Amino acid sequence: MPLPDRNVSATQATLVNDQGHANIYGMEVGIEVLATTWLSGYANYSYEFFDHTFLGTVRRGAPNHKANVGLRGIWSTGISADLSYHYVGQATYPVAQTFTLLASFGVPFVNPQVSSYNLLNLRVGYRFWQQQSAAGYLREAEVALSVFNALNDTHREHPLGNLLGTRVMGWLTVKL
Repeated sequence: MPLPDRNVSATQATLVNDQGHANIYGMEVGIEVLATTWLSGYANYSYEFFDHTFLGTVRRGAPNHKANVGLRGIWSTGISADLSYHYVGQATYPVAQTFTLLASFGVPFVNPQVSSYNLLNLRVGYRFWQQQSAAGYLREAEVALSVFNALNDTHREHPLGNLLGTRVMGWLTVKL
């Protein structure tokens, strides 16, 4: 049965929003391990499947497979380190028709496919100040260096997103 047009009555406004259906199925498994007092690790995997009949700008996309593993160390000397690996499977993100229409004006066509990618993120820090406050909480300061995408797996996380490569960042964190 067709749905009524918008605003067919002078006294009542009608609106059909996101006509269609969507089903999203998925699962996630994970584990976190405290190996020693100073070393912990984690791993998880998730799977998602999208089934929908939406049209136009309400269509959605996402990778089916994602996996993460990592190790975290915190030593009594004030040194801390993190190593995390992330895998994200390929995905198709339907691009709004507006972007395909712009191609006639010389704007490059947006490829809706995003390839799978791997991220290796690293972080090392040194806590150089720690003090118990009168109220009972801990004040501290840390300097750290982190590397995002250490493998330089140049990729996009969405068709309209920036091309991402390696990024190195320095941190100074003070908790008062």
